[in-house]
Amino acid sequence: MSALPRTADIVIIGAGAIGSSIAYHLSKRGARDVVVLEREAIGSGSTSKAAGGIRVQFATRVEIEFSLRGIAFFKRFEDEMGVPCDFRQEGYLFILSSEQDVARFKTNVALQQSMGTDVRMITPDDAKAIVPGLSIDDAIAAVWGPTDGHASPNDVVQAYAARARAGGVKFFEETPVTGIELDDARKVSAVVTPAGRIETRLVINAAGPQAPLVGKMVGLDLPVDPRKRHIFVTDSFAEIRHPMPLVTDITSGFYCRSEQGAILMSPGDIGAHTEYTASVDWSVLEQTVEKAVRRMPALEHAQIRHAWAGLRPLTPDGRGILDWAPGIDGLYLAIGFCGHGFQHSFAVGEMVTELLTTGTTSLDITDLRLSRF
Repeated sequence: MSALPRTADIVIIGAGAIGSSIAYHLSKRGARDVVVLEREAIGSGSTSKAAGGIRVQFATRVEIEFSLRGIAFFKRFEDEMGVPCDFRQEGYLFILSSEQDVARFKTNVALQQSMGTDVRMITPDDAKAIVPGLSIDDAIAAVWGPTDGHASPNDVVQAYAARARAGGVKFFEETPVTGIELDDARKVSAVVTPAGRIETRLVINAAGPQAPLVGKMVGLDLPVDPRKRHIFVTDSFAEIRHPMPLVTDITSGFYCRSEQGAILMSPGDIGAHTEYTASVDWSVLEQTVEKAVRRMPALEHAQIRHAWAGLRPLTPDGRGILDWAPGIDGLYLAIGFCGHGFQHSFAVGEMVTELLTTGTTSLDITDLRLSRF
C-alpha cells in the first residue's frame, strides 16, 4: 500500500456503498485530490451485510426519487460500470393485517403512484397468486411493487471503488480515522490515522454505523443509533416457487425472498441496544422460524445453511441525514440511512457531489437536514 498523502482536497471517512459512491461521483466530476479512509476493507462494513433490496416503496418524495434514480442506474449498471451487479426485478410484496397499516400504505402508494411508479394495493388473494406458498388468513390487503428487486451490494461497491480509483481517487484500507483536527475557528484542518495525518479542509463522514463515533471526535452527538439485524439463508429449497419476490409481513417485521434456489429471510427485528460490532446470535433463529412458518408454512421444512448479522444505522424518523455538520466548517454528513444506504447510494453520491462542486442539488434534499431533529 502506498504511503498516506500529507494533504488532500477531500477526505471521505468510510468505503461502504455511500462513501465509495461519493468518491466515484467526485472522480466523474473531475475531482482528483480525494482520499477515502476505511477502517477495514472496502465494502466490509454494513454494505457487506446488506440483503441488497431496492424498492420505490418509501413514504417520502426524496426517498422515492433516490430509489428511482437508483433503479435506473442498476438497470444500466453493466454498461456504465463494465461489470454485472446481479440486478433482479423480482418485486416487493407487503402483507398488511391491520386497518392502521392499510391506511398508512394507501397514503404512501398514492404518493408513489403520483411520481410515476408501478405500485398497487391488491387483495390477499392476488398476493397468494403471486406467491402461492403464502398464508393469508389474517391478511386484509397487500401492496405489490413489481419493479422493485435486489442487486449484489459487494459487486456494486467494488465497482464504485474501482471506477473512483481509475479516476484518481486514493483508497486506504485498514486505516481507521482516530481524530479530526479543527483550527481556532472550528474549521476542519486535518484527519488523524495510525498511519499519519492528512491536512484537509473538507471531510465527509460516510462511516455508516461508526458515524456517531466520528461525530464524537469533534464533540457532535449525532442522532444515529446502530442496531443489529439478522439474516438467515436456507439450503436449496424447492417447496416454494422461485423466483419469489421479497415478501414482508408488516405486522411481525419478517421478510424473505429467493436467493437463487434458496430462501433468504430475516425476523426484521431491531436489535435491543446500540452496538458497533455485529455477530450472529443463534437464539434469534427460533423467533425467525416462528414468524416464517406463520406466513409461509412450507418454510417449516427448510434447513438453515448460514447466517450473518449486520448493523443498521437508525435515525429517529427512519431517514438518512445529508447536511453540513452544525458549528463546524468543512464537515459534511452522509449518514444514518437505516439500512437503505446501499439502494440509495447512487443518488446520495450524486447529490453530495453536486452540492460540493456546484453548491446546489438537482433534487430537493432539505427533508434530510440534521436540523429536523
